[in-house]
Amino acid sequence: MVQLAVSMAGRAANLARELTTIKSELRFMQERCGLLEEENRRLRDGYDDGGAGAAPEEDDLVRLQLEALLAEKSRLAQENANLARENQSLVQLVEYHQLTAQEEEEEEDHLLTASYEEAVMQGMRLDFSSPLGKLDGEGEFDGVPATPGSKLGVLVSPDE
Repeated sequence: MVQLAVSMAGRAANLARELTTIKSELRFMQERCGLLEEENRRLRDGYDDGGAGAAPEEDDLVRLQLEALLAEKSRLAQENANLARENQSLVQLVEYHQLTAQEEEEEEDHLLTASYEEAVMQGMRLDFSSPLGKLDGEGEFDGVPATPGSKLGVLVSPDE
């Protein structure tokens, strides 16, 4: 029973705090509402009098600000169009260079492959036959195939 009473007292204290918070919020809202009603009335009275609802100085200031904003907007739109054209040109230039580089790379690969194949084919056509003729004492060839002689010293037996 005591716990129930303590619990109820705690709950009542919480509700009292919430009530004071809500009352202060209500007062703030009423004050804000009063200010807005007064501003609304002032604006209506200005429109009913045939005026624009604001002082002429404010109208001129707003008009000047709008003109400045429109001029800035126009300038930015023009700059944006120029940058878009420049960007498109740069994209096309990059694509061109990529294609050119790719074609050059393919040509280099083709040339390397062709030169490699040519080198392999040349290597396969090596001539392992004996040289034609041997050099006689006077520097002329006799036209008969010959093998290296004893001048090399490689094929000579140690007995000779």
